[in-house]
Amino acid sequence: MTGALFAGLLVGQLDILVAGVTKAVLYLLFLLGNGYSIGPQFFRSLKGEGIRYLTLAVFQCVAGLIGAVVMARLLHLDVGLAAGLLSGALTQSPAIGTASETISALPLPEAQRTLLVAHVAIADALTYLFGTAGTIWFLSLFAPKMLRINLAGEAKKLEAELHIDGLRSGLLSTYTPFALRAYCVRSPKLTGQQVHDFEAAFPGKRFYVEQLRRGSQIMDPTDKMTLAQGDVLALSGRRAVVMEAGQTVGEEVDDRELLDMPGMAKTVTVASKAVIGKPLEELAQLREARGVYLRRIRRLGLEIPILPGTTLNRGDEVDLLGTEAAMKRFIGMIGMPHKSDAATDLAAVGIAIFVGGMIGVPFLVVHGFRLSLGTAVGALVMGILLGWLHAVRPTFGRIPEAASSLMISLGLAAFVGMNGMQAGTHFIGAFKAQGVPLLLGGVVVTLFPLVCSVFFGRYVLKLNPVLLLGACAGAQTVTAAMAEVQEKSGSRTPVLGYTVPYAIGNILLTIWGSIIVTLLAS
Repeated sequence: MTGALFAGLLVGQLDILVAGVTKAVLYLLFLLGNGYSIGPQFFRSLKGEGIRYLTLAVFQCVAGLIGAVVMARLLHLDVGLAAGLLSGALTQSPAIGTASETISALPLPEAQRTLLVAHVAIADALTYLFGTAGTIWFLSLFAPKMLRINLAGEAKKLEAELHIDGLRSGLLSTYTPFALRAYCVRSPKLTGQQVHDFEAAFPGKRFYVEQLRRGSQIMDPTDKMTLAQGDVLALSGRRAVVMEAGQTVGEEVDDRELLDMPGMAKTVTVASKAVIGKPLEELAQLREARGVYLRRIRRLGLEIPILPGTTLNRGDEVDLLGTEAAMKRFIGMIGMPHKSDAATDLAAVGIAIFVGGMIGVPFLVVHGFRLSLGTAVGALVMGILLGWLHAVRPTFGRIPEAASSLMISLGLAAFVGMNGMQAGTHFIGAFKAQGVPLLLGGVVVTLFPLVCSVFFGRYVLKLNPVLLLGACAGAQTVTAAMAEVQEKSGSRTPVLGYTVPYAIGNILLTIWGSIIVTLLAS
């Protein structure tokens, strides 16, 4: 976003006019798409273990608002520069929009309102760079020293507790974890044993007899079917488990006809109450999960480690692998598969935008000020609600990931760039007057909430330090900081603390743009 803003400031020197309706449409699309993507995670944060991370995110966002208000008063900034200080230092450029909308409603001359709106973008541009870089530096290098911990060592302890096989962040294994192999029964111990007893003979390890050849006949086994000498078993599961189980059966054979069974891989959106909030180790024992294997979990676009205690949240995207029959049975139980030809539900999107706009219409007049939620907050609220409704009813309100990503990326980049264009002619004057104080104030506003949250999360909420650093990155909405913590720790675990605070931070920091203008203008 910094690049788009600076490009806008540069082009703005040519004094090019930008239609206000163009900015408004792009900004509302961004807010709707952003709210849609975080909706399921927002509602998940309101219960269970999410409460602690919700508390941390609210605390950090409030600390950021307090820091911005205090610095704005100390530096005698106008409401435009103050709002830009908040949006840039806390890396939440969407707050430019809510602040600008609130400034436009102030009882001031048109020329003064235009200048204040321009100051929002200017201050954001000056403080955003350290807002991002400072958060990365603080969480990955300085915070571990504050907490007197060895980040890599703590991550290894957490991985041991969660039973994670370590793989450095950003790397993919070339090893294929799942296998389907055929073994001929030669062991006398298996003769007369039921299929169910054989599959249960390795506690904590999942594998299944998918098909069985007896003589020239291939059949689907039942739990009560007994094994006989000479049977050929098609075993599926994780490669190491299949090989371990196969060694107790007999020699491996190449039976192409037996192994040639229809299989499928699907991405599914989790929506069923039957699986939400339950650990994977419990779901693995379900009869419906027989022959189905989990390859990946994605939450808010980030990959979540697959652990025995990992729980599925509404709206999670899971990649599943298994035989056709098993997959159809399990998918119907947990949610809705993704469709390659899925289109955006434009009717639902249109209704959400309309209702969001209507939410922003009502206002109160207090001491001459018009107070309202504004169309920006209305669009964000309806985006959150639409995302949650889609997670509950996957056939309603679908916005494909590619479409929502375009709404978020293009909408915000274009909006920020256009704000830069409008502010371009005022940039040099504002920089001369307040440039250095703004830069220093931005450093304070960036670091103050981080320092407070690290101590609050560790010593009050008692969060694991690795998860805490991921959570602080989420509350400040700096994904790059979470990735850097992963890199320094050599672990993927920080993402487990990131998702809930990220959802809350996106909402509150966007609203703070309006709040800081209201507080300082009153």
